[in-house]
Amino acid sequence: MSDKKHYIMTSIVLGSIAAVSGVLIGVTNMITRDRIAENEKNKINDGLKVIFKQNSVKYQEYSKEEAKLDGEYKYVETIYVVSDENDNELGCALRLTGSNNYGKVSLIAGYTKVDQSFISLSLIVNEQTYATTLVDNYINPLNEGTRQLEDVTCGATFGAKLVRDMIIEGTDAAVDYYN
Repeated sequence: MSDKKHYIMTSIVLGSIAAVSGVLIGVTNMITRDRIAENEKNKINDGLKVIFKQNSVKYQEYSKEEAKLDGEYKYVETIYVVSDENDNELGCALRLTGSNNYGKVSLIAGYTKVDQSFISLSLIVNEQTYATTLVDNYINPLNEGTRQLEDVTCGATFGAKLVRDMIIEGTDAAVDYYN
């Protein structure tokens, strides 16, 4: 009889701990959910300003389904049609997300309206193992124009290959969107 009582008490204690933990996680999510969404929206807006070299930008957001892209795109999540404060369309930017064995990368890549050429990119999420190496040796030089897109040897080669592949697919999607 003593063993049954021990197992019942253990089950009750562990169940109580799980229930309290679940409630705490739920409450934390309710408190932080809006703030996290707001921070991500601000990061996207700031990234678009940097990509298009504007103090202020307006954008219309479309999912890849809403944009009616013809191709199969595994990295494309969202398309932003970007305008300046006078409503002159500057081009489009694509939210691209991918992952490899070293982690996840989510970025916004900007493309011109005229010929859909790549402008630059802004990182949203960089969970790569060699994240700082990727940024310092590939992404920053790429944005500055001192590194070619295809030159992925940088100390974080697998991350750079992922970013390169995402940008190339983004270019195809931008051409698809405008044509």
